Amino acid sequence: MAESIFMGIDPGLTATGWGIVRKTGRKISYIDSGKIPSHASQRMGDRLNRIFEQLRRIAEEYHVEFCAVESGYVGKSAQSALKLGQARAAAVLAVEQCGIPVSDISPREVKMAITGRGSAAKEQVGYMVEHMLRIKFDKGEEDISDALAIALCAALNRMRDERMAAAS
Repeated sequence: MAESIFMGIDPGLTATGWGIVRKTGRKISYIDSGKIPSHASQRMGDRLNRIFEQLRRIAEEYHVEFCAVESGYVGKSAQSALKLGQARAAAVLAVEQCGIPVSDISPREVKMAITGRGSAAKEQVGYMVEHMLRIKFDKGEEDISDALAIALCAALNRMRDERMAAAS
């Protein structure tokens, strides 16, 4: 039975969440997760380098084969969007340099894959991730929950693609 390792990344300058899942046939299981914190008092280059170096190390350590990063969300301000873009770029570059393909997944696509509703609340997504992976999150672990939701979405997309290929 084919096995694949997926990494999901929820980029951010305050905290970048990451999650790793394994897909074996039609089963998806939890491997590991965490977050890479930084503080606004740190130099921007140091913050981005920390994201880059840690994600590269994690991708290599877990032999990640596929990665998905949440696509940018422009909400509060253009300045916030630019900072998020920098964190996304550091994350994508880290994984791509390991030779791992990276796909963008929108927040709506993640919500739809995990809950069946593209407008689901963040708490609903977290609840479903806990249920699907049989894990429990502590308060304040939304970055990790979101990253695992992104990894799950990527694995589910892969399963769908495999079914479609087999049917044709």
